[in-house]
Amino acid sequence: MTVLLYLIIFLLVLIASNAANKLFPRLPLPLLQIVSGILLGLWLPSGEFHLDTEAFLALVIGPLLFREAEESDVTSILRYWRIILFLIFPVIFISTLSIGYMAHVLWLSLPLAACLAAGAALGPTDLVAFASLSERFTFTKRVESILKGEGLLNDASGLVAFQVAVAAWVTGAFSLEKASVSLLFSIIGGFAIGAFTAFLNHTLHRLLLNVRASDIAGQLLLELSLPLLTFFLAEEIHVSGIIAVVVAGILKASRFKNITLLEAQVDTVTDTVWHTVTFMLNGSVFVILGIELQLILEPILRNPIYDNLFLLLTVFVLTLLMFSIRFLMIYGFYVFRGLWLKKKMSYALKDSLLLTFSGVKGTVSIATILLIPATLEREYPLLLFIVAGVTLLSFLSGLVVLPHLSDTKEETKDYLMHIAILNDVVTELEADLAHTKVKGPLYAAIDNYHGRIENLILEQEDKSVRKDLASLQLLILSIENDGLEQAYEEGKIDDRSYHLYQRYLLAMEQRINRNLASRFTYFWIVFWRISRFILHEIVTLGAKLRSWRRKAKRHLTKDEIESIAELYLANTEVIVESLEHLKGIYKNSLVNFLQDARLRETAIIGSGAFIERVITRMKPNNIDEMMRGYYLERKIIFEYEDQGLISASYAKYLRQNVNNLENYSLKETVNTLPYDVMNYAQKDTRTFKSH
Repeated sequence: MTVLLYLIIFLLVLIASNAANKLFPRLPLPLLQIVSGILLGLWLPSGEFHLDTEAFLALVIGPLLFREAEESDVTSILRYWRIILFLIFPVIFISTLSIGYMAHVLWLSLPLAACLAAGAALGPTDLVAFASLSERFTFTKRVESILKGEGLLNDASGLVAFQVAVAAWVTGAFSLEKASVSLLFSIIGGFAIGAFTAFLNHTLHRLLLNVRASDIAGQLLLELSLPLLTFFLAEEIHVSGIIAVVVAGILKASRFKNITLLEAQVDTVTDTVWHTVTFMLNGSVFVILGIELQLILEPILRNPIYDNLFLLLTVFVLTLLMFSIRFLMIYGFYVFRGLWLKKKMSYALKDSLLLTFSGVKGTVSIATILLIPATLEREYPLLLFIVAGVTLLSFLSGLVVLPHLSDTKEETKDYLMHIAILNDVVTELEADLAHTKVKGPLYAAIDNYHGRIENLILEQEDKSVRKDLASLQLLILSIENDGLEQAYEEGKIDDRSYHLYQRYLLAMEQRINRNLASRFTYFWIVFWRISRFILHEIVTLGAKLRSWRRKAKRHLTKDEIESIAELYLANTEVIVESLEHLKGIYKNSLVNFLQDARLRETAIIGSGAFIERVITRMKPNNIDEMMRGYYLERKIIFEYEDQGLISASYAKYLRQNVNNLENYSLKETVNTLPYDVMNYAQKDTRTFKSH
């Protein structure tokens, strides 16, 4: 149960950090997760958490690299194979030697071989850390391909260098010949295992299809098990598990697609599952990094034996040395390449800086250094501190420096064209109203499209406009409430109509997008009201609830419907007039938007669906009408693309949205019970009156 409790807490931390990132988008999600991990490490009992390095590499890093390889543009990566090989071998080995030697100079108490092991752990770029950075910034295709190629393959050279350093540390002997053979065997073996498991996966896939024993669940499990099987086999024969899963991912994605219904369904489900899995694993990487940083750094910083200022200076010097060596070697490569090709590379300096500060370190570095024998780990905790400190500082340096070297990633969406397409769909659906007798379901479909239009309009506005919108919506709510109370006092509506309209106002209040403090106040008031109601029902043995149940059995009379409609019309008149007076104080477009939305709802009072559509917001079973809307939307998207109003890529994006909405609408588990009950009550009442 303790493990289950920790797992629940871990998942809650991931959810909370993601929510915090949505509320405060300027705070990078990895940084929030690292801070969450540090706080979680402070809460954990001493000695409760210890990172199992092999399990971490197999269950977290392996699947992440497999998915990255599966989604990588291998052709683009291979175009830059020269600089990728340069980064994988010379840069890593020289960085290992330089960092190790400098650490030994600063801390003579640490053996040189131990310092070289720390340098080897800090040598490779962490692809997971880079991927988290690349989500926030725009890199050129060239830089992104180079970094992905380096990140996918450099762990092999780093781990071999680390193993050689640890062996020299333990035995006191070093053999260049053995190290070279070990590296070559690890790489070739990794390629062979990756190719073998990819072939095995493909064979099983074809076999299941041929004997008609394949389904979505089986294919999904086959793919999810591939990186685990690959890593396990590679580690069993002591070759690079990282290279093996990368090769397996590349070969898995390289086969030709068979366009069948099963393949399409598997691809859709696989993408969804992998998206969730990679989010959890990525978050786990940074939370674990935060926990390990707290567990490693705190004991050393509190130990009176060590000078904290000198410790921090060591971390700063080693980080600066690591970035400096990386920059000088990359820039030197570009200069040499330019001289060799006899042409000027204008992008050399910027690319060198981007490649330098994108080469950040992450949890893999800490996991690598934790591979040292437990006795050495206890004897030299300072070694862990150095690796953890440089890892944290390098990642923070990337977060600070990269925004100044690259452009912030922005979604390119043509909101105006999208809004125009949805408006055209609404126009077509409104024209269908003249040819249908049952208008409720079609009105609900139109409402759905109006809601999507409103969301698109709000998405392109800044926070000040959204704040103004919330203020105006609260004003409308206040006018509605005053009108309701006045009508009730004057006897224009009865008790049941009054409570029904109150529920409408409550739903309106819930839809207002207010700030966090206002939301908290609102929920506290609702909680207090519910508590008072429950207490009253306990004391009176449910008197009010029984009264409401008796009233609910009666269908709304014609007089009650007319009184609610008259109240709505009267409130609308006051609202439209009040909003008119606010033009100039608030943006005219915002005021007009609210006025039009109100008048649009008022215009359907005579349709016979006013109570269900506006007041109770019932959702009818309108699948046919929604399918009609999606058909029209696809047709209009094609027309806009054909006329050159939107690009082919944006048309593809819009079609994917329609596909997702259509799949969701076609689910058979849609709950239309309230609407069905109301329809049944109406039919029952009409039958009773006819008799």
